[in-house]
Amino acid sequence: MPLNFSPDGLAFYLVVTVAAVLAAIGVVALLGRLLRPRRRSARELLREAEARAAFLFDDETLVDATAAGRNLFRLADTRGSDYETLLALLAPQFPDLATRLAGLASQGSLTVTSNDGQCTLEAELWDGLARLTLHEAADAPAAFAALSNAAIEEELQTLRAIGEDAPQLIWKEDMQGNVSWANRAYLALCDRLQPLADGADPAWPPARIFGEGPAGAQPGQPTVHRQALTVPDMEAQQWFEVTRVRRGDGLVNFAADANGIVRAEHAQKNFVQTLTKTFAHLSIGLAIFDRQRRLVLFNPAFLDLTGLPVTFLSARPIVQSVLDRLRDINMLPEPRNYASWRDQVAALEAAASEGTYCENWSLPGGQTFRVTGRPHPDGAIAFLFEDISAEVSLTRHFRAELRTTQGVLDVMPEAVAVFSATGTLTISNARYHDLWGGTGDTDGNDALSENTIQSELRRWQSRTVPTPIWGDVRDFVGAFGDRVEWSDSILLDDGRAADCRFVPLAGGATLASFRIDNRADLRSDNRADLLSDNRADLLSDTHDRIRGKIMADPIPSLGPKTAKPTRRRSGARTTAAQG
Repeated sequence: MPLNFSPDGLAFYLVVTVAAVLAAIGVVALLGRLLRPRRRSARELLREAEARAAFLFDDETLVDATAAGRNLFRLADTRGSDYETLLALLAPQFPDLATRLAGLASQGSLTVTSNDGQCTLEAELWDGLARLTLHEAADAPAAFAALSNAAIEEELQTLRAIGEDAPQLIWKEDMQGNVSWANRAYLALCDRLQPLADGADPAWPPARIFGEGPAGAQPGQPTVHRQALTVPDMEAQQWFEVTRVRRGDGLVNFAADANGIVRAEHAQKNFVQTLTKTFAHLSIGLAIFDRQRRLVLFNPAFLDLTGLPVTFLSARPIVQSVLDRLRDINMLPEPRNYASWRDQVAALEAAASEGTYCENWSLPGGQTFRVTGRPHPDGAIAFLFEDISAEVSLTRHFRAELRTTQGVLDVMPEAVAVFSATGTLTISNARYHDLWGGTGDTDGNDALSENTIQSELRRWQSRTVPTPIWGDVRDFVGAFGDRVEWSDSILLDDGRAADCRFVPLAGGATLASFRIDNRADLRSDNRADLLSDNRADLLSDTHDRIRGKIMADPIPSLGPKTAKPTRRRSGARTTAAQG
């Protein structure tokens, strides 16, 4: 048959081809569905065992269960996984169930019989899900009842053991307040409070140890209160924390030992009272702010120093509010502008929390406060306010006296220096620095200089004609005991003569004064002769000292002496004793 390539013919061939392809795909899909194993849903797996107790697990997770299975599962302890819970529930009837089920993955299905032979457990593996089904014999209701009763009995025994062995006191009261049940700890306390006679049987119901608790207890809402009991042979009262819970037509009560808590609270209360009394007698103002920066504690000194009202402080203001109120009553240094004041407050809090804040507040009224910030546990900070106005005033007065003393020394004609008992230069005047050189600091700061008698002696020796008195000065300054004022004369290297005087002062100090001798014109053209005379006087003085130490007979003269004209010694020494 010849092919028809007309438009209608081509459309016909295209429709036939598409239909054939779709038919082939449908046949393949149908064959695949028929040949593939049917995957059963979880609901289908349980529907077959609807009348029995059946459980469906995905690994150890319970996916579904029949009504009978759910009722049985409710009797089990829910601790652990679902699979472990079911094993614990079935353990009394199937003790080796866990071992047997371990081979389910390899076997695909297995059957386990109970100890009494009344029921069997069929385990099957379907598409990764494990179905456990309990099959009962002819007396199935009795078998399931035994299984349920065993679970209930085990739970009851556990609860009884917990109640009896609990160290807390547990008891139950009816609506009339009579004790209907009590554990061993409660009965033991009853026997201590009301000892039995020899051979007497304990009475039932036991006595009600604890009185009425807080009224208005609602079902399921426990009420807690403390109660003290006087126990024979015990000096202190025994405190208990009693919890009451309304259950049905009665009250379930629990009493725990609260002696440790009560003692800790009493110790804390006494400690707080001690601190409060201590803070109350402090002259330093104390203000403590918690981590939210609210005032939680202040002492009377804080009130006296700041003048803030008690009503304001009792409202627990924040740090910023307290500082703002202090600023309003002029008890705070006035900032240059209010914008920077906020930044200063934030910086103050940050520094106090780090323990680095310590400043002196000079108040407009003339007072001076030393304010210190210290961190405390749990983010709290404490501020200490100390009135140091008297200390600041004393310091200012002392500095004024030092300036006055320095001024007096500076107008003296002599060059004056004072050395301490240890030989440290403590104070000097302007003429001293003009004469010997130095810093020339005359505002009292020389009192803190580190110059010593050794350094000053080297300076004196470098600017004078050699003389033996400097060694005597060194010994005099460092000497202990009674000392006598003495004086001498020296010759400067520029030809001027100076009278020096050394006076002992209180506390081992020494005053050294130097006065230029203006009566002698030592700056004349005869300076060389004067220096020569001074050297001669030095040799003569040395000779006299050596002769005084020689105890033997004087050396005989080797010839006739030649008389020399006598002259006044420029280095002649006079003492207060000699006048």
